[in-house]
Amino acid sequence: MSVSKYLRNTRRARFGVVSSVTGLIALTLSLTVVSTAAHAATDPGLGHANTFGILSSTYTNTASGTTITGDLGYTTGPAVAPTVSGTTHVADSTYNQAGIDQGSALTNLNNQPCTFTFPAGAVDLATDTSHGAIGVYTPGVYCTTATSAASIGTAGITLTGGGTYIFRVNGALTTVTGSAVRFASGASACDLWWTPTQATTLGATTTFAGTDIDASGVTILTTINWTGRALAFGGTVSTTTDTITVPTCSASTTTTVAPTATTVAPTATTAAPTATTVAPTKKTTSPTTTSPTTTSPTTKATTPTAPTSPIVPGSVSVTG
Repeated sequence: MSVSKYLRNTRRARFGVVSSVTGLIALTLSLTVVSTAAHAATDPGLGHANTFGILSSTYTNTASGTTITGDLGYTTGPAVAPTVSGTTHVADSTYNQAGIDQGSALTNLNNQPCTFTFPAGAVDLATDTSHGAIGVYTPGVYCTTATSAASIGTAGITLTGGGTYIFRVNGALTTVTGSAVRFASGASACDLWWTPTQATTLGATTTFAGTDIDASGVTILTTINWTGRALAFGGTVSTTTDTITVPTCSASTTTTVAPTATTVAPTATTAAPTATTVAPTKKTTSPTTTSPTTTSPTTKATTPTAPTSPIVPGSVSVTG
């Protein structure tokens, strides 16, 4: 094999190694993205329950002035009817299906792994620092330990960044008078979920947000502004001159993460064959080297025909 051909083959081999390494790096990155996407909190979807501002077995409202922008559903109704912009469903098929969908959503939320668990004991979300900056939360699944209630104190909380927020409270959920849930940098009430295992009680003049799924019951004290849903199918919801608005939500941004990660993986798969094609390139150089060897005997084969000529001696002399 000539030096130039050896160098060319060496370059090809090096390129194959580089391609293999590049493929492995791409595969590692894709797996990292897929892993991150797999552990990101996701919105569960609500099916028929999506349009309900209040969904309960028993609904009580003791004074005029409560407004629900959305649907209302119950089996036992209030003494004073609220103002409802949507449809009031009284134990009809839509109401029953909404109850089923509420249960499915709760199961989905409870099956998502915690990204942070608060220390044991009751936690004030407004003052806690164990999770990070005081009163500030980024997308994730926040869990309390067993029988640990959660509250939102006077300072309130701020959710910052697009994504899904799940607060899984293994106990009661309460807010103090005048507390607030605020949003920044793309966070939305559409992507905020509360799943307490005991009753929810919102203090007067609270500015609350998100979907609270709580079959233990939801008590909404006076003059509360809530952007979200009180879903307590199987329990009781109580209101007093409150405003509840079902948010208008577009498709969840979290849902689009998984397809993005999936399209990265084929990049690594394509790189692997590139390294494999190097070996055949080396093998094709051997037949190329033997081709000139076949030509040499052809030239010598014409020499024996010279003796038939009368000038054989001269020819031999020249050849010599």
